[in-house]
Amino acid sequence: MSAPNRNTLWARVLADAWALLGVEHVCVGSGSRSAPLVEAFARDDRFFVHPHVDERSAAFFALGVGAATGRPAIVVTTSGTASANLLPAIVEASQGEIPLLAVTADRPASLRLSDANQTIDQVRLFGGYPRYDVDLALPEMTEEALTRLRMTASEAWAATLGPAHGPAHVNVQFEKPLEPTLVPGDVPEGWVANRDPSSDPMIELAPRADASGALRRQLAHFRRPLMVCGPAHDPEWGRAALRLARAMGAPLIADPLSGARFGPEAEAYTVGGADLFLASDRVAEALKPDVIVRVGAAPVTSATVLRFLGRQHPGAPAQVVVAPAIRFNDHLGVASHALVGDPVSTLDGAGGAARSEDGWLARWRALDEAVRQAVAPAVGGEWFEGAVAATIADLLPAGATWFIGNSMPIRDVDAFAGRRTAEVRTIGLRGASGIDGNVSAAIGAAVARGKPAVALLGDLTLLHDVNALFAQRRIDVSLQIVVLQNRGGGIFHMLPIREHDPPFTPYVVMPHAVDFAAVAQAAGIPHRPIASLDVLREALDVGFGVPGIQMLELAVEREQNWERRNAVVARARTAAEGAL
Repeated sequence: MSAPNRNTLWARVLADAWALLGVEHVCVGSGSRSAPLVEAFARDDRFFVHPHVDERSAAFFALGVGAATGRPAIVVTTSGTASANLLPAIVEASQGEIPLLAVTADRPASLRLSDANQTIDQVRLFGGYPRYDVDLALPEMTEEALTRLRMTASEAWAATLGPAHGPAHVNVQFEKPLEPTLVPGDVPEGWVANRDPSSDPMIELAPRADASGALRRQLAHFRRPLMVCGPAHDPEWGRAALRLARAMGAPLIADPLSGARFGPEAEAYTVGGADLFLASDRVAEALKPDVIVRVGAAPVTSATVLRFLGRQHPGAPAQVVVAPAIRFNDHLGVASHALVGDPVSTLDGAGGAARSEDGWLARWRALDEAVRQAVAPAVGGEWFEGAVAATIADLLPAGATWFIGNSMPIRDVDAFAGRRTAEVRTIGLRGASGIDGNVSAAIGAAVARGKPAVALLGDLTLLHDVNALFAQRRIDVSLQIVVLQNRGGGIFHMLPIREHDPPFTPYVVMPHAVDFAAVAQAAGIPHRPIASLDVLREALDVGFGVPGIQMLELAVEREQNWERRNAVVARARTAAEGAL
């Protein structure tokens, strides 16, 4: 490897190290100080490089890639506030356990705490959220320094992948020249050009521990087991939970992002209507598990499931949390046992330890079926947001990507989409549950997976990241953005503040008058208004075969939607109580 100056060589060594580790996607923002890094990635055909005007959008696009593939994408920024714009995505990556590699260009350390232009303190810029955070010194042309640089690249990559996935931050200082111009004597001749970079030490990730023996012992004497799988960054966790549920004859409560709601065995063991029937105190009281096995993040999408878990006191029943690292996802403080181990091998190895008593699984399935029949007329024909979620779930082809936005969309999917036999990859940003960057993340996930994709988003979520639609990029896969246009924040109708207006409507709901058809036209994106479930079905079916981004806008009146949702929920609760 050779280069015209030390900055160029430094950046190319970093790029080469990450390419050898399998990194494929790089998102770059515009700027000057990052020029050596951008040049290194752009000239290397092992990378797909995605340009972004907005660094926040770039970071969330990279986050979508990480969520979809389980491997980190790189986001590169110039110095100053460009770097600071990565913080929301880094927070989400940390909380949601999504691999992300942030590479920020910086001015020399000697300029920090001075009045030098575009210079901020970028050391530990993202606080305690990165799993790994390093401030590289200015490029040094020694064999030892370049070997250490490659090791740093490897360490940062490894930190994103375990044991708890998350973000890593590499801050790279550069002095001018920033362009690949020749600087005589800057790079020693001979040894650099002839080096074999593969001879440098590289990090290999060892398999995580298997805690199946400990889990098997915990399950040995129980006869009413319940599996709970929250959002999981690896869908294999949900599939392993399904396999253990089958082995024990246990019901499985699965979050939409768990990997256990949409797949061949979900129909037999996954409880799709738990959010609805556990809302009844009578039903919740009648279901008495003697052991609960939890995997993935806490199931925060459903307040009723959380309440059900919270009312179970430690030890009665036993609640066993399986986690790959010491992050036990137990903010309720009800876990009786916490096992550190690889969730897949741990759950798979615990099968056969216990078998549920006769009728235990059937009791849950009967309640689930009663709820399904009670809501079927509404989700099949009424015009409300829950029916939209159910319709999309019905139509998604096997292998498709479903990005589910925060606020009400994810809750409606949880409550009304039930479970499906088609294996669909569901993705969402539930670590910090913000609405920022959802459009960028959806595009990143669609591009990375290369499968037909749908994004279900609220109108405020789309507005918060509307700049993502204007990035100049070619999308070779179908991505249909279904936007629920209710002129504001419909989720806030769940709060007691709705009874106080003002301030409710102007300052909490924040109604808007943005014309999404005009936005789509300006971005060069096909737009189609949708006014019925039949039209939605037809539009989605046709859209799966059309590459590129399309926008389907569904106008829903907030108050009417809330009334219909409450009526369907009440109907489901009554049906569940009648099935006891």
